Amino acid sequence: MSAEGSLNPLRRVLAEGRATLGYLVTMPSVQLVQALARTGVDWLMLDTEHAPVGIESLAAMIAATGGTPATPIVRVPGVRPEMVKPVLDCGAFGVVFPQIATRAEAEATVQAVRYAPAGRRGYGPTYAALRWGLSNLDYLKAANDAILNVVLIESPEGVEALDEILSVPGLDVVAIARGDLSQALGVAGQPEHPRLHEVVAKAEKAILGHGRVALGGIAFSADEARAMIARDYRFVVLGSDAGLLTGAAQRMVQAIRA
Repeated sequence: MSAEGSLNPLRRVLAEGRATLGYLVTMPSVQLVQALARTGVDWLMLDTEHAPVGIESLAAMIAATGGTPATPIVRVPGVRPEMVKPVLDCGAFGVVFPQIATRAEAEATVQAVRYAPAGRRGYGPTYAALRWGLSNLDYLKAANDAILNVVLIESPEGVEALDEILSVPGLDVVAIARGDLSQALGVAGQPEHPRLHEVVAKAEKAILGHGRVALGGIAFSADEARAMIARDYRFVVLGSDAGLLTGAAQRMVQAIRA
């Protein structure tokens, strides 16, 4: 096993070509993370882009994954260093970057997650080192190779620029975000719209044809997740904590009242 694979098991599983599953976590709850981390998922994506998750809650949520099979990764609002550095210093094993649509933006993600000379990440990993079980110096030596870099393609412009984006070294997962993509195409709320299918298929072909990165995306059902894995998706979002909770609660109430 490679050093980065032993430190970040999600990297190892992806490198082996196996499909990985995870949930988006939008609630600032340690207890929720503890519960989801033991459901058999490979990773939890803690959301600071759209969700009310502050840095103090995030640090506790990342710590709560310790001793579980789930790798903590964090979706940030953008590529600016001040958005990325605190997340990594809390111990995140990977960062998810939204709205990547150009080669320059893809290059900025690599710079943000790596220490010099490969990037511009500032040094201050006390709590990251504690979560990883390393000394500060050993963390410094390992982090550049071990941190997972995930970028989201959420616009027609991003799909058109995929050849340039995929040529950037240092990307691990390129995921197609169908929600934002459908909105950008003018077919929001219509996951089966032919135009969306056409653009998604084009993106899938480009990403899989490149061969160096894993293909990611969201599934809206177990059947859809299985179909995506059959099409070589290797990073599959199974929905969110809010969706799981409201769906289960509604089904219970409806079953009783029926």
